[in-house]
Amino acid sequence: MVLPLAEILAAPRLNLVALTGSPEALRRPVRWCAVTELADPRPWLQGHELVLTTGLRQRSVAAQREFVDLVAKRGVAGIGFGTGLTHERVPRAIIATAREHDLPVLEVPYETPFLAVDRFVADRVAAESHARQRDLLRMHESLASALLSGGGLDGLVHTLAQLVGAPVAVTDAYGVVLAAAPTGSAWSEGTGLAAPIEVAGAVIAHLCTRAGHEVLPYAASLVGLELARRQAVLAARRELVGQVIEDIVRASLSEGEAARRLSTFGVDAARPHTVLLAAASRDADPGGDRLRGLPGGAYPLSAAGAEPVVTAYMGEHLVVVVGEGRPVAEVARQTLGYVAQLGENARVGIGGAYPGAAGLRWSFYEAREALSRGPGINAREPLSLPGLLLASEALPLTELGRAVLAPLLDFDEQGGGGDLVATLRAYLEEDASVARVAARLFVHRNTVRYRLDQIERLTGRTLASTQDRVQFWLALQAVTLGAR
Repeated sequence: MVLPLAEILAAPRLNLVALTGSPEALRRPVRWCAVTELADPRPWLQGHELVLTTGLRQRSVAAQREFVDLVAKRGVAGIGFGTGLTHERVPRAIIATAREHDLPVLEVPYETPFLAVDRFVADRVAAESHARQRDLLRMHESLASALLSGGGLDGLVHTLAQLVGAPVAVTDAYGVVLAAAPTGSAWSEGTGLAAPIEVAGAVIAHLCTRAGHEVLPYAASLVGLELARRQAVLAARRELVGQVIEDIVRASLSEGEAARRLSTFGVDAARPHTVLLAAASRDADPGGDRLRGLPGGAYPLSAAGAEPVVTAYMGEHLVVVVGEGRPVAEVARQTLGYVAQLGENARVGIGGAYPGAAGLRWSFYEAREALSRGPGINAREPLSLPGLLLASEALPLTELGRAVLAPLLDFDEQGGGGDLVATLRAYLEEDASVARVAARLFVHRNTVRYRLDQIERLTGRTLASTQDRVQFWLALQAVTLGAR
């Protein structure tokens, strides 16, 4: 509420006369009146009052000067000095000291009671407050109508910009502009004022403007409601997309049916797409419940733009399907930052870009193999037939691999001293060259031959058999993958 001192001075029935005060000082706002006859009224002043006094305690020049100094330092709007009682006219010391502070002094004639001045201020303050509340309520109604009548976040932001008379934007946690007015306005960190938008206790966006206004808190609450609604829709959508992708990965859908279902989520199966898999460490989020509790973002974790980035939940994984028009490396970086909220060992695996449902399945397996290599962002490696077989979740391959290698694992764990598992791996990776295995393990060739004999004797298999070599190789890969 703003009631300039000049309006009180201009009130015809009060008959007030300004003895001091520049035009700027007379525009100071008055919040209320304070009637006092104390020598030091500062404990009962808060600033912007019109102090009304008859000068009962200001008999001497020193007391008069001290009174003006004290109230001026307290930040009052002015002094209304009543004449005809203690003083016939306003003392010169009051006027001179007030001029030093550029503090307005209004002479209140004997015929004008302080009660009349106080009532005038109170009535005007109440009227101004009522009008302001009425205007604020209309603004609230305008913002709610803009949001709920189909305009959504864009409608809300454009209406808010008109109300505050300044550009407005909503940016997400990544700094991406979700809505702006004027459309296309550039926003960066530190631009104007920024009110945090919280959903479920987490700050997921900011309402930014270049002008302060009392309607902003209400606007921020509406933005929070809209983003909470979007998150609920996004979470449900992720579950649905996850079911479709799971069906594609398990090859339980025909190519045509898979393409039809993907199209409902904005994915054109005929065009190449890249699959990213993201997850927290198994200790931090073993079932994916915490992942599902993270606040959703606008990019890259929801569909936006001509080439949507589609996301889904599959168990403990966040699946990200990226169209060929999107920068995969940037999406992977932001996805890692998103999942990293669950712990420092977050990981992202990147598959290749292939068209069709079969290509999506292939990219998924490549991404999962890359994900198994540990924290951070892991790019794909060409998927081999053993790798594709080991990617199957339907088979207990880790358990089968341990069963094949159990005699060797037990021997090594019991301190047999032979390092049989390491020797077997080196033998297979070095294409059965005893010489290269000896050089790799820094042992004699006869030591390698002795260990190979132990491996055959303990497992009952022969390394001369291609079938047994394949068994050993797959078992080693399965155990390694399980450990990851």
